Amino acid sequence: MIRAKLCAAAIALSLSPTVSAQIAEQEPAQPTEQATQPVQGYDVIYAPAMTAPEATQAVLTEIDATTYRQVAVGDYGVIVTRATADDAWQQAEVPTSVFLTSLNFADDQLGWAVGHHGVILQTTDGGITWQRQLDGFEYIDLQIEHYSDRVAELEALLDNAEDLSADEQSDLEFALDDALFKLDTAEIALEEGPTKPFLDVLALSPNEIFVSGAYGAFLYSTDGGESWQIIDHLVENPDGYHLNALEAEGDNLYLAGESGQLFRSFDRGQSWEVIDSPYYGSFFGVHVDRQQRLWVFGLRGNIFVSEDQGDSFTQLTLEDPVNINNAVDAPDGGLYFVGNAGVVAYLSDSGELIERTHESGAALTDLVVNADGSLTLVGQRGVLAMPSSALTEKD
Repeated sequence: MIRAKLCAAAIALSLSPTVSAQIAEQEPAQPTEQATQPVQGYDVIYAPAMTAPEATQAVLTEIDATTYRQVAVGDYGVIVTRATADDAWQQAEVPTSVFLTSLNFADDQLGWAVGHHGVILQTTDGGITWQRQLDGFEYIDLQIEHYSDRVAELEALLDNAEDLSADEQSDLEFALDDALFKLDTAEIALEEGPTKPFLDVLALSPNEIFVSGAYGAFLYSTDGGESWQIIDHLVENPDGYHLNALEAEGDNLYLAGESGQLFRSFDRGQSWEVIDSPYYGSFFGVHVDRQQRLWVFGLRGNIFVSEDQGDSFTQLTLEDPVNINNAVDAPDGGLYFVGNAGVVAYLSDSGELIERTHESGAALTDLVVNADGSLTLVGQRGVLAMPSSALTEKD
């Protein structure tokens, strides 16, 4: 798995349920080359992203790197790519104009991106062109089928519950109430239209893909996205908190979300257990570093690390308590963090912490480390850059 990012950062208050905690403003749209009528309502799902001469200045949420290419996604369906050996960015062909929140590659050619209105995209050529695999209307149909089946299954179990304990029967009744509520919600959405954004995607292999999202959305595919299963019942999230970020280390998977929600799986996502959270605000990202330490981070600069797969945590404190949106490994064994207000922090392998502010002051949502050690950043003002010396040299 090639993974140069961690969380599904959202950028503008009107665009995502996690936005208000991360970035309160959105840059205006850049002028476009093609004269196209503005899309309205759910047309954004099917209207191709317009060509923008300054697409790299659009709001961008995540960036990923393969062996040959860097790819970033963001607002209005914008996806930009460049060969890692040069600085020329090109806009990809994208069959949707929705706000894209996350991407992840299984290998150098095969990758997925997700976004608002229940959209899932796939690329088979390293990010140059994309195809839509799922949209919000198809997702609603999938929900209705899934929750109808789940209601029938739980009702059958309750009809034969004479051998169950009182606690087991109570758990079944709660699960049935939850399934009925979600079925009603999906049937309402069938009339009103899709509203749920997806917030992160994790490609374990060319076939196994996980997608998490707002209001507890959780999907899984075993056939490269040709079909999808709803698996939200596998995580204990009765209040439907947003599931913001996914990460994997071998067969161990981690899931982080709103209100301190943390989960882990030791069997490649087939079952999940709750991690006792060190913080009850929102987590925007989760990362396992080269030393196999588990990092979770998010609202108000809260960063925690675990050396025992989430059994216990210690806190890392930054000078500026701004939202931390992402983290990646540094080439020397350290870590980089990025967050709001242009904050970029470097934690050395020896534990020394250096914090800087990018000159733009823009909210930063993700980064990759280039071959020369410099950083390519994305966020509120599109693609930005920072030399490695800015983080490794003391004042």
